[in-house]
Amino acid sequence: MRRHLVFGLENKATPIIGVDIGASTIKLAQFKRDKNILSLVNFGVAPTPEGCIENGKIVKGDIISEALSSLLSLHSFVGKRVSASVSGQLVTVRQITVDDIPRQPLDDIVKWEMEKHISYPIEDAVFDYQVLSRSHTGDGGIKANCLVAAAPLEIVNALVGVIRKTHLEPVFIEVEPFAELRLVDYVSYKRPDLDAKTIVMVNIGSTITSVNVADQSVIRLTRMIPFGGARISQAIASTLGITIERAEELKRESVNMDPQANLEAGTEAERATSAALPIIDELVLEIRRSLNYYTTRFESDRPLHLILSGGTANLKGVADYIEVSTGFTVEINRLLLDVAKYDPSMFAESYLIEMAPMFSVATGLSLREFEAAAARKRSDRKKAKPVEAGESLLTYRPGSEGL
Repeated sequence: MRRHLVFGLENKATPIIGVDIGASTIKLAQFKRDKNILSLVNFGVAPTPEGCIENGKIVKGDIISEALSSLLSLHSFVGKRVSASVSGQLVTVRQITVDDIPRQPLDDIVKWEMEKHISYPIEDAVFDYQVLSRSHTGDGGIKANCLVAAAPLEIVNALVGVIRKTHLEPVFIEVEPFAELRLVDYVSYKRPDLDAKTIVMVNIGSTITSVNVADQSVIRLTRMIPFGGARISQAIASTLGITIERAEELKRESVNMDPQANLEAGTEAERATSAALPIIDELVLEIRRSLNYYTTRFESDRPLHLILSGGTANLKGVADYIEVSTGFTVEINRLLLDVAKYDPSMFAESYLIEMAPMFSVATGLSLREFEAAAARKRSDRKKAKPVEAGESLLTYRPGSEGL
């Protein structure tokens, strides 16, 4: 396990670039702080070259490195310090309870317990944990409730290899849910409504949707669903007999999930929407199953609030449709606009609104070194103790063996 606090930056240090390499797109975001004001330096997106990522692992590092280098140059990002994330069905985040035995390292106890929860040898994993609480048992023992994250070493190595091949410095590598949670936490002092709720972060990727439930700045449940926006495009293409490219256009421009849309029967928009509807219903069912499990396992009187991320979050009417279908409040993740100031001559507000849902992970990653200040802002008005500044799971430390 690795532990360290956020380090102070020297004046010459450049701000961290958040790097989110997904199955369909590569996203970058960078912010800077000047006199306690955070501002957007730049952000950019490019398609992920086809066939370069399999099951969350980068399998064609040279090609990804070239794409990443081109994106950095195109948008004139500053510096070489980056923070990146790992995700996918082989990445595990869960709470476990173990016996905290005197004279026996807790690291070893957690490691033994984690072997039961991953499908690959623990020796082939990178894992980290955080103790959430300790309690005494009736026989005088101590139980430790821990939040644990694990990922296959080969996935982490492949990501770090691409970063180094691109002549960048990997400052942090962490699991995706914590990057998204950092973004929510960062703006919570501006949004008391978020602070009073249990947040459900639903990130609809191209092939995988993640559902991460966070209560009082702690991830309580995370689940990966083998569903993504690509399935919607495939359903539209198959039903209408058109190409995937045209189906993507219709998904962005014509599909409307709003129950009040009243699309004219037989039109292309109505047919595309009808093709997408069963796929969206399948996603809604999986979200409801995840939340039913959460409410059964964890006792909380805090209302659930869903935040949708990913390109599919921009589907017309999808937030309203999921809200009606689940009974919980839903918003689209445009928190990027609440995080920092931006120059309207460089970034049109309409474009930021459209792109923000895709950049929730990259934004959270780029905020990594600013979270100490955010924690202080939260603690000024919250009775609950914030997560210790700088603690995050699967944090890469330069010089670590095996990474």
